[in-house]
Amino acid sequence: MFKKVLLVEDLDTVGYGISMMLQQDLGITEVVLAQYCDDAYLKFRSALQKNSPFDLLITDLSFQRDHRLPKIESGKSLIKKLREKNQELPIIICSVEEKPDMIKRFIKVNHVSAYVLKGRDGLKDLKNAVRAVFEGKKFLSNKIERLTHGKNPFEIEEYDVSLLLYLSNGLTQDQISSLFNIKGVSPNSLSSIEKRLNKLKDILQANNNVQLVANAKDLGLI
Repeated sequence: MFKKVLLVEDLDTVGYGISMMLQQDLGITEVVLAQYCDDAYLKFRSALQKNSPFDLLITDLSFQRDHRLPKIESGKSLIKKLREKNQELPIIICSVEEKPDMIKRFIKVNHVSAYVLKGRDGLKDLKNAVRAVFEGKKFLSNKIERLTHGKNPFEIEEYDVSLLLYLSNGLTQDQISSLFNIKGVSPNSLSSIEKRLNKLKDILQANNNVQLVANAKDLGLI
């Protein structure tokens, strides 16, 4: 079983409950709790420097705001930064978020090992997730499994995410076409970009580019 776990959870009672389950039910000897993503990143870096890295990360995605002004505002940003330092670290997300496209991206792009839905069976699912990940398996809560394995004729790809990001930054379709061409991204013609954006509007149920960007942000795609 894992020996050293970094748990990122801002609610005292939830964090305490998870810590007790990890130690008492699974026999994990060291659980380090961080209530802020900035603190979690510092603990992660410190463990690496001391040559005593964490075996597993368990994190929420959303954190309540208070008087502190965080540099790392979300679990999504934390995961991205940690992946830059350690590509092999097993990661379990424990969240109330139920957006299938976002979850698929976490699994595909950030190589998240498990996604547990907070709720009535949250602790039981998390326990099963930790066991599964330790054995090298993937784990999804039942509801998430149903949501992410539903038939979808159109998969959001890295190309689409780049397109949406540039659009959200105020670039025109002509500018995106030129940028794609410079970077060697294909397809990069203006007509191909227009067709892709129209397809994205159909999938994300948007009437215009502004609504398209807004819906993509709501789904956690960008």
